[in-house]
Parts: sequence; structure tokens; C-alpha cells
Amino acid sequence: MTFPKRNWVLAALALACGACAGGGTQQDAAPTLKAPDGKEYVLLAKGSYKPVYDAQGRLDRVEYDRNGDGKPDQIAHYDGTRIPAVVENDDDFDGKTDAWVYYSPAGVLTKIGSSRKGGTKPDYWVFPGPDGKPQRQEWDDDGDGKAERAEILKDGKIVGVETDTDRDGRIDRWQTWEKGRIVSEDLDTDGDGKPDRRLRYGPKGEVVGIEPLSGK
Repeated sequence: MTFPKRNWVLAALALACGACAGGGTQQDAAPTLKAPDGKEYVLLAKGSYKPVYDAQGRLDRVEYDRNGDGKPDQIAHYDGTRIPAVVENDDDFDGKTDAWVYYSPAGVLTKIGSSRKGGTKPDYWVFPGPDGKPQRQEWDDDGDGKAERAEILKDGKIVGVETDTDRDGRIDRWQTWEKGRIVSEDLDTDGDGKPDRRLRYGPKGEVVGIEPLSGK
């Protein structure tokens, strides 16, 4: 799988807003709305695009109605910056976000998130490499917003697995894979965030050796 170029999203939103991303001014009669966070926002509708500003006149987000049903199905969150940090996409137009597309401050695509159970926040993320192919994928199984498992990929194959087994937010198991099988695994047994033991595996996945790591 190769990621599509997402710069068109940023370009379209920038054109829709014109110079507003820099924190333009609003008309005195511009409508306001009260969001779930309790804050008042200024709404300026521009066709299918609706830039929304905070009380300080900074661009908070841009809502885009792609299918013309009167409901936003793409929301770019700016939070006062010129480049959105994340764009939420409702690709099947059911009113729920299907994909969370993340960008760096320079506008480079960094990861794409999705919810495996159709929830309101992502629990699975894919990170593209410089060639556009996935180089890492992460899973959040307990819904706390932090990944407990990650796979490192090279040419579509697993070359490493990282796991947070005690779910304290830190990786404590690092696996190395070669030719589709695990060959070694580093463990953090004392909870300091650093590996101190290494397991070696045979061709059938059996443990064939264990050794302390240097400095432990």
C-alpha cells in the first residue's frame, strides 16, 4: 500500500480560506456559535467551506461539505496555525469520522489514524516513509490514546515489533524479525525503560538462549 499525496487537501483548504489562515479579521455581523467546549466561535461561510475562528480571531478549523448535504464531512483543525495539525474525514458520509490525517508544521503527512470499532477517536495509525509506503503501524487496544503495540515495516514486511505489556506508556519488549520470523527479543525487566535481557529464538519460534545486555 502506498499513501496518496495529501498536499491537495492542504492546498484546497488554503485556497478556500484565502488569507484567513494567518488570523484575518471578521465582520461585526458575523454569526457565532457555541461549541461543545463551551467557547464561542465566529463562523464565516464560503460556499461548501466554513472557516471557524476563535474569540481572538485565529482560525480554529475549516469545515467542508463535500457531498452538499449540509453537514461537514471534512474538518481541518488549525488552532491558530497556517497548517492544520489534523484533518478529520468522513468518507462514507455517515456523520462519523473514518480517518484522521496528521500533518507536521511544514505540511508533511506524518500518519493516518482510524478506528477499528467505528469509535470517535483513532486506535490504529499508519506512518508513511519517504517513499510513501507504510514504515510503521501502531495499535491502541485499551482506548487510552496510547499505542501498546507497534510494528516496524520494510518493503511491506515486519522487521521489528515493540510492545508496552504493562501499559504504562513505555515500551518494554523489542522484537527483531528476519524473513518472517522472530529472531531475538530485548526485555526491560526492571522498568527503567531500557532493555536489560535478550532472548534468542530458533527457526520454530522456540527460545534457544537468554543473555544479559551490556551495562546491566
